[in-house]
Amino acid sequence: MASRWLAVDKTLFVTTVAMIALGLLMVYSASFPASQQNWDSDTHYLKRQATAATVALLAMLVTLRVDYRAWQRRPVVGVALLGTLAALVAVLFMAEITGARRWIPLGPFNFQPSEAAKLTVALFLAAYLARNEEEINDWWNGLFPPLLVVGTFALLILREPDLGTAASVVMVAGIMLCVAGLAWRYIIGFGSLGLALASVQILTTGYQTRRILAYLNPWADPLDVGFQTVQSLIAVGTGGITGLGLAEGKQKLSFLPQPHTDFIYAVIGEELGLIGAILVLFGFLIILWRGVRASLLAPDRFGFYLGIGLTSALVMQALINMSVVVNLVPTTGIPLPLISYGGSSLVMSCASIGILLNLSQHS
Repeated sequence: MASRWLAVDKTLFVTTVAMIALGLLMVYSASFPASQQNWDSDTHYLKRQATAATVALLAMLVTLRVDYRAWQRRPVVGVALLGTLAALVAVLFMAEITGARRWIPLGPFNFQPSEAAKLTVALFLAAYLARNEEEINDWWNGLFPPLLVVGTFALLILREPDLGTAASVVMVAGIMLCVAGLAWRYIIGFGSLGLALASVQILTTGYQTRRILAYLNPWADPLDVGFQTVQSLIAVGTGGITGLGLAEGKQKLSFLPQPHTDFIYAVIGEELGLIGAILVLFGFLIILWRGVRASLLAPDRFGFYLGIGLTSALVMQALINMSVVVNLVPTTGIPLPLISYGGSSLVMSCASIGILLNLSQHS
């Protein structure tokens, strides 16, 4: 075990643990007003997130110990596909929470299948491309199976509805297929089709249309359509270079919606300033660097594709979340990996990083 630990990417491991610790700190700071109001306790959300962090670290240690090549076996991939598919179907029959069906109750906690879908898609495509990359531009024998799987997952996630996560799943698949050598005719064709379908989805769904209007001009209606975006920008702008200080932020006091989940990066900007926001961004750039490095040094094609897929899923989700906070992209409802409140996202992110850590042992 000592020799295996020496081979682990300690830079990636330490960065992950540090970001989880920062996440716990910021979840407490961002959530204690709502926790006190809703649960008569300052630490309700912190305790739940700490429990999730414990499970997440255990998941990371388990996947770190499992040889990454074990995930390539057909029975493992098949069970992951069927299990995720069943969960994505089952969640559509659950009770609505804030207008969406995204969670399956598991005792005191909720499981979000769409978070597992990103890991499953990366796993399936890595195994598939390792065996079929030379036929990727053959429509029936190479391209159709991954399109069927990814399309099915994305459509089910859209039904929840969750356009942001569905788009993330499609983009992760797109990155992996492009790296595998997908022809430009397919890239342009499917890219255009995806934009068209997303446009139809947005235009036919009221709240998504309002999000686009808020993105284009949040100040046109700062008390309704643009409220989230305006409050987020106020939080980031108020923080300045060094921030107001930990727990000193004002926007979380019933101004900024979901300050401990989707908009926790705005709280970081307000309380820790530009310095804190850049440090978080730097943490994800380290994950990108170490993940791509492990992928390029992988001893086989499965390891290469798996590393690219998992790294893309983590970093792209983080960049989308941070872009939403500063209004570079429309609001999507995607959490900030490793930091936002939410057990499913945290556990799946840590499981993915555990696989990357195992991959680094073989690089």
